[in-house]
Amino acid sequence: MLPLHVFEPRYRLMMDEVLKGGQSVVIALLKPGWEADYYGAPEVHSVGCLGKIVQHQELADGRYNIMVHGETKVQIESFDREQPFRIARVRRLDEDNAWGVADGVDERAKDLLALFRRFNEGQGAAIDLAQVFGAHMGADAVLNSISMHLNVEPAVKQQLLELTSTEQRYRAVFQFLSDSAAVQDSIDGARHRFPADGRQN
Repeated sequence: MLPLHVFEPRYRLMMDEVLKGGQSVVIALLKPGWEADYYGAPEVHSVGCLGKIVQHQELADGRYNIMVHGETKVQIESFDREQPFRIARVRRLDEDNAWGVADGVDERAKDLLALFRRFNEGQGAAIDLAQVFGAHMGADAVLNSISMHLNVEPAVKQQLLELTSTEQRYRAVFQFLSDSAAVQDSIDGARHRFPADGRQN
């Protein structure tokens, strides 16, 4: 689930059209250098996510608050229109999800979520975990939600998205969170040995 605030005039127009149609949008990451042509049509990565708008609120001034539910990974094959907003032709990209149906995957997902919670507590990240992770999410949904909310550069999230199997994504995310937990342990240990009170140093 991804909450978005829509305020640019071109995307308000997009919302008017989307809400009258299938309520589906593609979210893709802008390529480096987008700043030079942001209000035009800067290049985007060809792999993105198709999502459906499941909640929307139109504000008095024409802005929108929306909630997008991610549905599938897609390949952008072409653009039928570039202005005032893009309309794309996309193809669904299937992944090897052997990890998501393997024995013991629910326990691995729980361990991954525990690492993620610990990492976010250490980082002080402002993420509403109760909203992000529903009570009945499957292991693959837990993995993909964690991947989306990792505190890493957007380019790293794009690399995780483009991996062709959930096993690869799980190993990459687990390694990152395990390394982060080890760093946090070192920080906590240093704080214990050298407390903030200078009289005890």
